[in-house]
Order: sequence, then structure tokens, then C-alpha cells
Amino acid sequence: MTLLEFFFIISWIIILIIAFDIARKQKFNALHFVVFIWVWWGLLLFALFPNILNTLWNIFWVTRWADVLVYGAIIFLLYFVLLLLTKHVENKESITKLIREIAIDNSDKKIITWNEVFLVRAYNEASVIKWVLENIYNAWYKNILLINDGSKDNTKEILKNFADKIYIVNHSINIWAGAALETWFEYLRRYGDVKYVITFDADWQHDILDAVKFIDLFEKEPDLWVIFGSRFMEKTTSNVPFLRKITLFLWKIFTYFISWINLTDAHNWYRALRLDVVKNIHLTIDTMAYASELIDEVHNKKIRFKEVPVNITYTTYSLAKWQRSTNAINIVLRIIWSKFFR
Repeated sequence: MTLLEFFFIISWIIILIIAFDIARKQKFNALHFVVFIWVWWGLLLFALFPNILNTLWNIFWVTRWADVLVYGAIIFLLYFVLLLLTKHVENKESITKLIREIAIDNSDKKIITWNEVFLVRAYNEASVIKWVLENIYNAWYKNILLINDGSKDNTKEILKNFADKIYIVNHSINIWAGAALETWFEYLRRYGDVKYVITFDADWQHDILDAVKFIDLFEKEPDLWVIFGSRFMEKTTSNVPFLRKITLFLWKIFTYFISWINLTDAHNWYRALRLDVVKNIHLTIDTMAYASELIDEVHNKKIRFKEVPVNITYTTYSLAKWQRSTNAINIVLRIIWSKFFR
């Protein structure tokens, strides 16, 4: 037995042990399975028939058979990078869950009862949050569940004036919109006794009068479970900037190919769900990519949905809080990673 054959056999045994360990922990996904099968059989083949490496010369157009091993090692190294990235994402999700549990545990944990509840996320919204909350109250809506998502300004101080009127959960640090939505959902799973859940922006973009459309449609169609707001299904008073329209159009196409759901406005924060849907959907993405994850969940669970036209007003303030267009690339990669490599 040559040294190379011995190396292949030892590597084959190690890979086999790792594969059994991962399978025992039930952490295999399709990518892991394919990689381990190919590496395992490849090492076994090379160990038993080392001369087969000479044949690979011609297949891969390399001058030395050892180069094939180098290329294979690079591919396998990339695979382990993916494993490390998976571990990083899992650790980040664990931290997010911990922050969520601490936030809910430190809240008043009051039972929310009524027809509907508005979910509002505030991150450094001190200049407008007072008016947004009063706008909802002036429309005669009773329940507001607000997530103070680690604001660094005096948002938390302003919210003290509403402590006896709204339900408040404080994240110790900013964990972004998707994580905030899952915090809302988790709070409602434990303490919610409402029929309808409406997500509402804290930067004064949404028209509170559009909430009537959500509730009326739910009342008319008992088998309808999710309603997405849309700026584009018909003419509205929404003053969407041109570049934003292009970005949203591309999101519409991307969402269709990822989730097979054709929406006219795939990334609109203004939406409504029945409480039963909230209890059966769990979100893992903390960034704005959560919107696509939510749509994907609607498709996977075959939840009946509709769109309704809503009015969105963009102000200098709300435009200043926009994410950079380049962040769309990060969102796309995060969605693809979550859907195909988790």
C-alpha cells in the first residue's frame, strides 16, 4: 500500500464518521448529502484504484493528476466555508431568539383582546412616533403592539407617555425588521386574543384609512388568511420614486421565481393576517429579506391571500431612512441561502 492510498483510506474513514455523526444529529440537508456522497465514493474509488487518477488527466485537461486533487481540495474547502457560514447564521439566530425572549419576559405580558391589533416597529423614530401612534388612535383603533427595536435616540422616553395605552416590547439592541416581526408573532402566540393583525410603519408612510380595506375584506371572505398591501395594482396616491419602482419591479420578478407567487408589490410593509396564520408561521430572517421569507411561507403552507391597493406617502424623513440600493444584493443572497442551503 502506497502512502497516497493510505491517505485516501484514512480520509474516507474520517468522512464516513462525520457523515454518520451529522445524520445522527439530523442536520443533513440536500447540499450536505450530495457533497458527502461524492467525496465518500471518490475517496473510496481512489483508495482502491489509484491508477484511475491517470484517467482524470484527460477528463479535466490537467497536466498532472495531482492537480485534480488540488482542485478537489479547493471545492471541498469551499464546502466547509459554507458549513462555517451556516454555523454563523445559526449562532446569530440563537442570539436573536435570546434577545426576543428577554424582551418578552421583561414586558408587561398583557393579554391583547379586540378585533384587531396594529404592529408598529420603532427604531430611532423619536421625531414622528408620537404622531403615528395618535394617528392610529384617532381612527378609533384600540390595540397597538409596539416593538422598540433598540432605539438609540429618546424614542423609549417618548413611549413612556403611551405606557398605559399600548403594549410595548423593548429589544435591548437593534435586531432589524424581520426579527421584530417574529417578536410580534411570538408575543401574539402567547398573549394574543384578536382576529386580525396589521403591520404598520412607524415613519408615517401608511394611510390609516386603508386599514378599513383589510378588515372589510376579511369580513367578506372568511377563507381569506393574508392580505398584502399594493402600491401598483391600481392607481393610488402613492408617490413612489422612479428608482424605487424599478427596484420593486425586479423584486416582483425575483419573488415569483423564488416562491411562485405573483404579487404586484412584493415588498410592502402594509399587510394584514389572521391570528391563526401568525400562530403557524415562523420567520428566521432578521433583515428586510424576511418579506420574501413570509411570502415563501404563504406559498409553502398554501395560505389563501389577496392584494388590496394602499396609499404610501414618501416624505423627506422616510426617504432618508431608506436602505441603500446595493443592499438589495445582500437581501437576494440571504433569501437564496435560506431557501436552498439551510
